[in-house]
Amino acid sequence: MAGEMAEPTTGETTASGGGGGTAWRRAWSRVADRGQLWSLLELFVLTGFVVAQPLLDVTGKAPDFFIFRRAGRVDMLLLIGIVTLLPALALWAVELLAGLAGAAVRHTAHVVILTWLLAVFALEAGKKLLPVRGTALVAVAAVAALATGFLYIRFGWLRLWLRYLAPAPVVFALLFATTSPSGKLLLPASPPDGTRAPVASGVKRPPIVMVFFDEFPLESLLDSKGQVDARVYPNFAKVAGGSTWYRNATGVSGFTPWAMPAMLTGQYPRKVKAPITAEYPNNLFTLFGRSYNLEVKESITQLCPAGRCGRSGSPGGGGIGKILADTARLWKDVASPYDVVPDPASFADTQTTEVAGPDRNGADRTTDVKPTFQFGKVGHTNEPGRWNEFLDSIQASDPQPTLYFLHVLMPHAPWRYLPSGATYPYRTFSGNGMQDDRDWGPGIYDQNHERHLLQLAYTDKLIGQLLQRLKDQGLYDKSLLVLTADHGDGFTVGNKARSLGDRNAHELMWVPLFIKSPGQTAGRVDDRNWEHVDLLPTLANMVGIQVPWRTDGFSETGAPARRRTQKYWYGIPGQQQIQDGPPAFATVLHGVTDTLVRAQEGERGLYRYGATADWIYKPPGEVGQVVAGGAMPSAEITHWGDAFETIDPGSGQVPAFVYGQMASGPPPPGAKLAVVVNGKIGGVNSFFYDAPGGKADKFAAVVPDFLFRAGPGHQQVQLYLVQQAGGKPRFQPISISG
Repeated sequence: MAGEMAEPTTGETTASGGGGGTAWRRAWSRVADRGQLWSLLELFVLTGFVVAQPLLDVTGKAPDFFIFRRAGRVDMLLLIGIVTLLPALALWAVELLAGLAGAAVRHTAHVVILTWLLAVFALEAGKKLLPVRGTALVAVAAVAALATGFLYIRFGWLRLWLRYLAPAPVVFALLFATTSPSGKLLLPASPPDGTRAPVASGVKRPPIVMVFFDEFPLESLLDSKGQVDARVYPNFAKVAGGSTWYRNATGVSGFTPWAMPAMLTGQYPRKVKAPITAEYPNNLFTLFGRSYNLEVKESITQLCPAGRCGRSGSPGGGGIGKILADTARLWKDVASPYDVVPDPASFADTQTTEVAGPDRNGADRTTDVKPTFQFGKVGHTNEPGRWNEFLDSIQASDPQPTLYFLHVLMPHAPWRYLPSGATYPYRTFSGNGMQDDRDWGPGIYDQNHERHLLQLAYTDKLIGQLLQRLKDQGLYDKSLLVLTADHGDGFTVGNKARSLGDRNAHELMWVPLFIKSPGQTAGRVDDRNWEHVDLLPTLANMVGIQVPWRTDGFSETGAPARRRTQKYWYGIPGQQQIQDGPPAFATVLHGVTDTLVRAQEGERGLYRYGATADWIYKPPGEVGQVVAGGAMPSAEITHWGDAFETIDPGSGQVPAFVYGQMASGPPPPGAKLAVVVNGKIGGVNSFFYDAPGGKADKFAAVVPDFLFRAGPGHQQVQLYLVQQAGGKPRFQPISISG
């Protein structure tokens, strides 16, 4: 064929040194074949554009991806090298293996691989340039790749042009290392003065205990009177009753690496920067560290100098193996034919689970919270485990004053804890092409919201442990106690969970903020317009420390300093969004504990959720008509063959999240699924799809763990297809398999 690349003939000379040397030279001559080296170069270029560039771009914007995993410079450099070089080498090895069958086969394999890479590249580019998605986009990408592959075979200029792009992957790697926010983690550590010991002072300052929660909407705590509901959250209610509750407090961003620096520097997010000391040298830790001993445990930021506080992140972050596994998952999102927004930080939500067991002194602090661990995995890196480490760090014998700080990913997703402390096998329905959660239906939002409230009830028990620890150490009355969260979470259909939309401000922006002064015993509600840039200047004023840099926030210890009622929000640093405060605040105060669930029944009422709340704990026959006969629909329950085989409620592991897929096809529109445990309805939810263009045949519902009994589990669970007929629900049994 005209213009086809010639395959050079390899000369092979027999050496007198014997057959071994000849075999080696023959093998090397095949590798060194000029045509094969050109093939490697072409693969290097295309995998650079298809794999390396998008992955380095995504992870370069998410330094928390590396901080949470405690990735060092070597880990990051390995990642750069692997994503830049390994895909090309792996595909080249495939071609060499194909070459064992002859040069023609190797050429064919090379063209096929190049065409596949071109198709993926066309798909990635098409998402940015074209309105089509899904199968249509795949078809467009395939046609473009086949046409380009034909040109590659037919014309030498295209091959030459491709080879001229050889420096591109190296440029992508250099841009990651030198200009991205994550690249800052490759630089030398924090400023020298960040490692200095506190300077002795004649000023007597109190111990400070600060806990930053995550994904914690204030309204989740509140009843319809705007008060913390002590019936389901008794320990948060105790805190509110003995502190100043800034009820109108809002975060400034839905992304922790931007929200936390704003809280700890007093400045709105203006630029995309890594949340590390080198980028934010002026922060609460570097300032208070001049007067305080520091016991700081961050999760996905490193604002406290490592020389004073050690490394942030998960102690079991996983190293390069975990980083590569999560990076592979990211590439799956990048190469999806749908608008999946790759989010490296989201993988911090799915770390291995863990046992929240005895403390270092042998005392079991889980007497009222069962040991928590997840089916199939046991580790030590979860949030209850980090909580225990934090409690251990609070010691009356510590040199005072000491600042104790914890950023804990609770009640943050993934929701896997019940109020009892038991865990359940879970799945987060937020991927598979639906990262843009505006596409989610109510079936996903409802089970997310209910599980969030249940996990918050477990978080309340952790607060009880903290209060008891402070009292046991004789530090409660002496301490300045701060409990708050960086941002909330959205459960409004049609609005993205972590982006400010037209109807979710009340869930996303308003967060709990309780500040107990030393010696304070009476609670006080303050509804001034607080924004989280006020936190640093307020705390500094309370302990007599002057902030030497300009802040956007104010000290709120006296009269309200902010006169406007509008709220500022930064979905992206430097891009301010303005929210009308009073209407959204009024929605917050409407609460959820006695409107969405039934807090008057205590924790049992948290399972009575939404429009079908009155069905829970009743047999189906009391709610409607149970119909039998005819063709029985069928469903597959995930974990049916293991988690449900034998149930031991006392173990702390209960399959309380029942999810799966209808095997008999999508149910009729408007139908619901009811999960019955030992004769009583435990949960009801709408069917949904979890991938764009999918069928609404998936189901998920959380049920009370205390409905289960010890022993075989299959006969304890029954599913029903629920439809309205004549104004009354009809329950049709569903056969179950796994």
